[in-house]
Amino acid sequence: MIYPPITKLRTFVAVAQQGSFRRAAEQLHLSQPALSAHIRALEETLQVSLFHRTTRSVVLTTEGARLLSGAQRAFDALDAVLLDLSEQVALLRGRVTISCLPSIAYHVLPRAIAAFAKMHPDVDVRVFDELNVGLLQRVKDRDADFGVGPQPEDEVDLQFTPLIRDPFVAVVARSYPLASRKNLTLHALSKLPILALRRGTNIRHQLDQAFARAKLELKPAYESSHLAALSGLAEAGLGVALLPSMTIPMVGRPTLSTIRVVSPEIYSEFGIVQRRDQAHGPATAAFLETLTHILKQNNLG
Repeated sequence: MIYPPITKLRTFVAVAQQGSFRRAAEQLHLSQPALSAHIRALEETLQVSLFHRTTRSVVLTTEGARLLSGAQRAFDALDAVLLDLSEQVALLRGRVTISCLPSIAYHVLPRAIAAFAKMHPDVDVRVFDELNVGLLQRVKDRDADFGVGPQPEDEVDLQFTPLIRDPFVAVVARSYPLASRKNLTLHALSKLPILALRRGTNIRHQLDQAFARAKLELKPAYESSHLAALSGLAEAGLGVALLPSMTIPMVGRPTLSTIRVVSPEIYSEFGIVQRRDQAHGPATAAFLETLTHILKQNNLG
């Protein structure tokens, strides 16, 4: 059996779909004589007529209709395989750029990157850790494939997919009078000297909202823009710092204790932040799949 060249079969499919030699020639960027030569050569190879030709139209013969059905199925399968191969090549050599909060860069991403690197060692993973404003700007400017942070407010061009719910804890010096407590209510905390991040940070915004929902007033005894300074104030016994649990390992102070916040519990929610009009490439999609798996594996998702 003689198999016709694939280029001539694609020419045949184009003519059949367009119903016109002229339109098919325009689609394939061929001259009409060249296209007609392809069809004649194909008919000679197969020894059948594929079209009924008139001055006004081109109609498939019975044999032509059978060939079209088989050729379309074959090309659909071939195109799917070629697409899969191209995506595989892109994944093997791709790059993933992530913008995230420092707590995410410290607590979550290292495990995901380690797992991803084992499966895809040639993919370049780049991480920018920054505060929420910088995180969002990098995503909006397309300098990052996606961000990992809190849900953005009033950002119609961005979409958010929740991934992590991180509980707030009360952080105190081990010598603090309440350090042995397993939990504290928000009402009880409101009567203590609170150590909080300054307004303008996402953590402070979430605290303000939580206190407002509980109809309590948040009046910090001390404020700071940095976690390290806040933990130092707590270590000195000056009050109770309220922080998401994922930030605690970053502080690295063994002289501190944590107490669960209850009635109500307060959560900081983090997720994937991305542009609505930006599709993920193969490498980014694979990394997100790995990240989600790691979070579930570690009971963070």
